[in-house]
Amino acid sequence: MQLEFSIPTKTVRSVSEITSLLKQLIDQQPEFQNVWVQGEVSNYSRSGAGHVYFTLKEDNHQIAVAIFRNAVNLLKFLPKNGEEVIVQGQLSLYSARGQYQIIGRNVEPVGIGALQRAFEELKQRLADEGLFDNIHKKPLPKFPKRIGVITSATGAAFQDICEQLRKRYPLAEVLLHPTLVQGDGAAQGITFALQTMNQRDDIDVLIVGRGGGSIEDLWAFNEEIVARAIFDSTIPVVSAVGHETDVTIADWVADHRAPTPSAAVEHIVPDQDELFAQLNGFDAWLRTTIQNQLNSHETRIQELQTRLAPTQRKDAIYQLYQTVDTLDIACRSAVGLKLSDNENRLHTLAQRLDALSPLATLKRGYSVTRKTDGEILTDAEQVAVGDKIEVQLSRGHLTCSIEEITHDI
Repeated sequence: MQLEFSIPTKTVRSVSEITSLLKQLIDQQPEFQNVWVQGEVSNYSRSGAGHVYFTLKEDNHQIAVAIFRNAVNLLKFLPKNGEEVIVQGQLSLYSARGQYQIIGRNVEPVGIGALQRAFEELKQRLADEGLFDNIHKKPLPKFPKRIGVITSATGAAFQDICEQLRKRYPLAEVLLHPTLVQGDGAAQGITFALQTMNQRDDIDVLIVGRGGGSIEDLWAFNEEIVARAIFDSTIPVVSAVGHETDVTIADWVADHRAPTPSAAVEHIVPDQDELFAQLNGFDAWLRTTIQNQLNSHETRIQELQTRLAPTQRKDAIYQLYQTVDTLDIACRSAVGLKLSDNENRLHTLAQRLDALSPLATLKRGYSVTRKTDGEILTDAEQVAVGDKIEVQLSRGHLTCSIEEITHDI
């Protein structure tokens, strides 16, 4: 009996092939696409590009975490070494190191008061950047024509705002940009609404808010992207989130904070009843002032009439007539003298001008001699015997022929 042995085929793979196969296996597992992993933060670092890297540890086990800049900007807070956190993300493989890691999308602190701690950390960080400084606060318009509102279309906040406007200042127009104000996507929706409203040039002021709730319900208004969108707004922003005791990051960064949506209207627009009362007050003051002036002038006229008897009044009028006539005669005399003086000066100037005239010279026996081409003769060398010349006298012209030329010695 002959035994046959099969030799297994030897297949050599490259490192990149192995890592690619492993990455493919991991990426194809649905349960790895969205994982939540709890552990202690260590080796925390942040690159110059804004990406965050750290390690999650548990006893003797660890896994790398990479959170890229776009996701970092959406985090409620940034973790620190030694903190216990929960990371949400996708399990993946970093081929360059052959290391599996979590591509993080969200980080939550573990423990009681975790959200409050995240709130305080973000508040402090934005305060250090100057986002809450009064120098950046824009003034609210006194009489806004159009008010933009960013809130839920179905919530009570928008209805409260509209009702309050109808009572206080119905001249203002309301423009709603509906958005989620709670839950996943709410922060992004509020940010988009702020950016969209700022592309318009017909909005005088913005109200951003919602009704009250727990810290979890109001958390969208504690997100960094919302805070920065409010800070970047060129339109004044009034934050009206929750009840009077609720305070959010949006309240700190906004140009003005109102404790409730209804109170926001009271801060933005005047009360029409108060405006009417002021107008009535001004009307009464003007009427009283005008009447007092009329009474004062009437009293003055009566005093003047009392001081002057009828005969004195006529005498004063006649004196005024005489004064006017005297001034008229004086004016006419002054004008006549001025005209006569100017006429004499003009006559003298005319005589002087006439004396200097070439015509006057011709009358004294002189003449002007020209060649036939118009050239004036001043030297005998300008002509020759036989040339024709023209002689201008005081009256008439002569055409002559040169028979002889005599030169001065």
